[in-house]
Amino acid sequence: MIIIYTGKGKGKTTAALGLAMRSAGWGQKVAIIQFIKGYKNTGEWKMIGNVPEIDIYQTFDDKSANIGKPRPEHKKSVENAIKLAKKIIKNKKHSLLILDEINNAVHYGLVEVGEIIKLANSRPVEMTMVFTGREAAKELLEIADLVTEMKEIKHPFNKGVPAKQGIDY
Repeated sequence: MIIIYTGKGKGKTTAALGLAMRSAGWGQKVAIIQFIKGYKNTGEWKMIGNVPEIDIYQTFDDKSANIGKPRPEHKKSVENAIKLAKKIIKNKKHSLLILDEINNAVHYGLVEVGEIIKLANSRPVEMTMVFTGREAAKELLEIADLVTEMKEIKHPFNKGVPAKQGIDY
């Protein structure tokens, strides 16, 4: 399956991480590649170190949890992340591959949508792929088996409440 978590509301990465934990609970190998993100002082990085079934990767190093608009150095990190995804697919050790924030990378022109479709089509039939991030490309929506749009109705950020440890990162 191809699963997409998209939309402007909170919860896209959180949903993907929940799916990773569920798969790991069944003894399945999971790989998570975080695109654009390069901040490791997060709850997922602290927890996943204790879960041998889950491998998590970043190809960018950043001191901030706020991904915002990409910088020029993100282009090379996205290229490296795509190479890593190809290697994971070729190795056939993982049953779940999460490309976290890949939708943002496509939206910002850091990778062509056709390359992501080609990547998805190259996966073994038993591998599920998850694409997270805002602004999912219509071409990805078309090839997906399951699409969930997170819609923001209310968010504490709008009242000036900063990100909360354990909830937002």
